[in-house]
Amino acid sequence: MKINEKIINKIEGEAKLKIYGGKKVDFVEIEFYNFRGIENYLVGRHYMDALVINPRVCGICGHSHLLATARAIENAFGIKPTKKAEILREITTGLEIIQNHIKWFYITFLPEKINDKSKMLKAVNIASYVSKIIALIAGQFPHNSYIVPGGVTCDLTNLEVLKVENMLKTLKKQITDEIVDDEGHSEDVEKFFEFFDKNAGKGLNRFLVLGENLYFKSNGDVENVCEIDRNVFYEGEFFEVGPLARNLNNNQIKKVYSEYKDSIYTRVFARVYETQLILNYLLKIIKDIEICEKNYVKYSPKNSKGISVTEAPRGSLIHRVEIKNEKIKKYDIIVPTQFNLSSYTKEKPSAAQAAMIGEKVGDIQTIFKCFDICAVCANH
Repeated sequence: MKINEKIINKIEGEAKLKIYGGKKVDFVEIEFYNFRGIENYLVGRHYMDALVINPRVCGICGHSHLLATARAIENAFGIKPTKKAEILREITTGLEIIQNHIKWFYITFLPEKINDKSKMLKAVNIASYVSKIIALIAGQFPHNSYIVPGGVTCDLTNLEVLKVENMLKTLKKQITDEIVDDEGHSEDVEKFFEFFDKNAGKGLNRFLVLGENLYFKSNGDVENVCEIDRNVFYEGEFFEVGPLARNLNNNQIKKVYSEYKDSIYTRVFARVYETQLILNYLLKIIKDIEICEKNYVKYSPKNSKGISVTEAPRGSLIHRVEIKNEKIKKYDIIVPTQFNLSSYTKEKPSAAQAAMIGEKVGDIQTIFKCFDICAVCANH
């Protein structure tokens, strides 16, 4: 049997695929190169240090890691932030997801078949505008530090809230006009699939959502997650996480899924269309901000354990912390790429492995990238 090794880049890091088969793939092993040990680095440090260190796990999903860290500490100490603080967190986290999806599609995925620098520039301009909205709430970008246990450090005025709302409306128009509309029509997505089979890349057809931030609802219990050698199982099986998993109840995505199931097309469509769904949600909740409500609540640290699950751009992100005498005794992070890109056996493949089995060897890189892989996060 022929074995072909392929290095994949432009995936927030690098990965190596060991491909078994001839013209068609019999099996694929997935390997990530590096290990940084951030979890070990946290041990013995003050729990607040995690708020600065953990966002550095990823250069794209800093908000998600910051939110997951703060929530894990809050759950350990029994803290409940105010509604105002929760809304501000939702806005920045939602914007980060939107920004990620746009950059992923136009800079990482679309160039697989269409090399159009004007489209890349479009993505960069929109992503830059998103950063300006985030800065009004969170300050510096990337790796903001405004989310803390108990709430947020910012305290917006009425005028600043109105400015954020108006900028969200402008962003909505940009995305509707240039990327995807409310009905799910996207000229660029359809153009890509003039060059690629919409039915390729079908995976496990098993989906998992564990986080409940934004409008996403969990369909599982985080206590049933098990990590073995960086492979992540749920109730002993592999599942797919991400935009397709968490939006299967949406009518437009459900319509595409009914025809193409969990193919590359459905996966890409769900990720691009989610930008509209999140924007609609943010425009709704910003109206619920009560300016006079506190942005932060005081608390008392205690010896305890906490766990949080956040829906990050690529799927369910888990943070676990154990705190003793205000120091971190143990920390554990499971990232979405570990769910989707675990590397196991042909008889029991992960979602990404299953999507590549039986496909043409020449299509493997494109199918692999449709999961919006973050090798950096996986190497945390």
